[in-house]
Amino acid sequence: MPTISAARLDFLIDDETKLIGFISAVLQISEYELFRIAYHNWFNRPIPEKRLDILFKDYLANGSTPYWVNDFVRKAHEDFKAGKLNYKDYGIKRRVCDRRSKIKGWLITFSLIILMLLYSIMITRYPSY
Repeated sequence: MPTISAARLDFLIDDETKLIGFISAVLQISEYELFRIAYHNWFNRPIPEKRLDILFKDYLANGSTPYWVNDFVRKAHEDFKAGKLNYKDYGIKRRVCDRRSKIKGWLITFSLIILMLLYSIMITRYPSY
């Protein structure tokens, strides 16, 4: 997690939208996903997709946030200031690249480098018109 002094974070308390943006950035998730996690954390059940869309559109248009989102980000902010904020506590899973995908990526990169090298050799051998 990034290290930021707690004294510099006091400006976030007054503005809920900045606090939501900050916590979603620290957790490395979107604000939309933060709404989903906050609802599940508060009500202990998943939020219906239509309801989430309506609430999030209202948040984007008017900046109004539900009470459960405000509570979630304030608690997460306190955990962050205390150094206890961990994405695993909220069920957030990171995508990890497996060995097969890494090898595939390196093969594609190497192939592109070879093709660029061949192309550069070809265009230097033929005179321009």
